Amino acid sequence: MLESKASGSARNHVASALRATLDWYFSRVYGRLEGPGTLPFYCDPARVGYFSVSPAALAAGDPSALFRLFVSLAMFQARRDVVIMRQQAGMSREQTKYLLSPSVIERMALRSHCDLLASAESFDAGCRVQKDGTFVDCSYRPGAPCHVKDATVLLNRMGDMGKLPTSAWLHAWQGGRLKRLLKQVVADERDPQARAAQLVEHFAQVYRVGVKLATMFVSALSTPALAPGLTPWFPAVDGNALVVVDTNVARALDSLRGRGASATYEARADWIREQARTLDLRKFASNVPSYSPRLVQQALYSFCSKSNRQANGIDCSTDGPACSGCVLELCPFHNAEVGSIIGSRSIRADE
Repeated sequence: MLESKASGSARNHVASALRATLDWYFSRVYGRLEGPGTLPFYCDPARVGYFSVSPAALAAGDPSALFRLFVSLAMFQARRDVVIMRQQAGMSREQTKYLLSPSVIERMALRSHCDLLASAESFDAGCRVQKDGTFVDCSYRPGAPCHVKDATVLLNRMGDMGKLPTSAWLHAWQGGRLKRLLKQVVADERDPQARAAQLVEHFAQVYRVGVKLATMFVSALSTPALAPGLTPWFPAVDGNALVVVDTNVARALDSLRGRGASATYEARADWIREQARTLDLRKFASNVPSYSPRLVQQALYSFCSKSNRQANGIDCSTDGPACSGCVLELCPFHNAEVGSIIGSRSIRADE
């Protein structure tokens, strides 16, 4: 009996914490910083410079615009969003063409004498571009000019990061593959949410992408509540059941679920889906679907990301009485331990 009361109390606590987080999100963020009436950060030149995607081209589902979006979002790994946006905003148009233009990558690949570019499989497995300080080269064709090496220099990250744009082109854009892929998924699967999951699996195969970044991409194109008018794959593909588990979201989930819960990506995502079934989001906003794990996850992310809240002017750490009724255990300003809740259980950058 005591155990039943304890488990019931825990469920009530979780439900209360999620409702409070959603109330904060829909009153402070949604419709103000993202969602209806706003421009997504990936379409805003003021925030990401030449990485910005044309809203008209995005709404039309233009393959080149989607490639730009894919590479832009894939850069958001292992570093804070504000750092990546600053890096993107600092690049010139000339520099970005080696990263964001599928036609330029195709032209460079066709000119290359490297036989690893014959397929996505041979490229992903065989390309060994490496970075040693400021020096970039590969062990397969050392000293040879290469657009992949150029991309590595521009990204200024891990040596193999420069493979990502070319891997994306080989996997999903070469020869019009993107349109064929989408058509095939729609033909093979009747459920729009299952189609979204299938597309995530495909894009996760791109070198250095993984589930988290692939989910960001697919959901950006199929979750209208987050970018009204700019989700060309919806309603054929419905991303509302997708969940992006980054470090901020993982911290929140591991705090709410308690010790001993599985720390895998899918276990965390499934937990949000389960909780979302108990919530009617239309109680918070009339223009959203009643069930959307993606929006529940976005609320947790927005609430728990200290750097993004500071950058967007929603740092409430000095509000004092405003903390009343807030989710203090998840608050990055109130809880000094929030950054170390998960410790070694932190998700990998490429999950």
